[in-house]
Formats: sequence, C-alpha cells, structure tokens
Amino acid sequence: FTEALITDLRLHAPHVTAAVVMPGHIGTGIAGNSVLAHGAEQSAAAAERAANFRDSAPMTAQQAATVILDGVKAGEWRILVGEDAHVLDMAVRQAPEEAYDIDFRDRLGGHLQGMPRDEQPLTN
Repeated sequence: FTEALITDLRLHAPHVTAAVVMPGHIGTGIAGNSVLAHGAEQSAAAAERAANFRDSAPMTAQQAATVILDGVKAGEWRILVGEDAHVLDMAVRQAPEEAYDIDFRDRLGGHLQGMPRDEQPLTN
C-alpha cells in the first residue's frame, strides 16, 4: 500500500511524502491499553504481563521516536525500529510464503529479543 501511495504522491502531490514505520518491541503501554480500549477490565495477571512487556523492551518509546524522526528527516520510506524489526523483516523477505504460518515466529527462536542480526542466523 505504501509503495502505491508514494507513487501517487510523487505524481500528484510531490510536496507530500509518506513513510511506513515497522516497529519491533518498544517499551510502551500498548499491551495494557489495548485491553482497556476494548472495555475489558484488566486482571492482575494481564496488568503484570503488560508491565513486563513494557519493561522488558529493548528500546524505549523515546528511542523509537528518535529513530522514526531521523528516518523521516533522511527521506527513508521504510523505517524499521529495533533489531527485532530488522530480524522479522529479513525473515519475511527470506520466506514470504511462510510468514503467516502458525509456527513462523517459533522458527525465529530468540531472534525477536533484540539480538543482533549478524550474530544469530535464522533457524529453520
């Protein structure tokens, strides 16, 4: 979708740009807020999981914002935020037909924990 939008903007509104942001695990309250947004009460266990998600993130929201803004300023149209986003992007590009398989994420092993891409090759 973004590619089509970028092409349309270049032809019809060259003063406007678009970028797609693909974030990895960022330390935000999104996990807890999504439960509350749907009107569900948050159990103590769910609140703990949400806090763990936020607190275990390899990147803070402020760091992510810096990466995003730097990418926009540099004219990037694909902005990957966090090492895990790079790992996932690489894995999907290597095996796009498998990206929606139930066990796809499991085959990545520990790669979605912010590990450097070049140190841990994708497992099959």
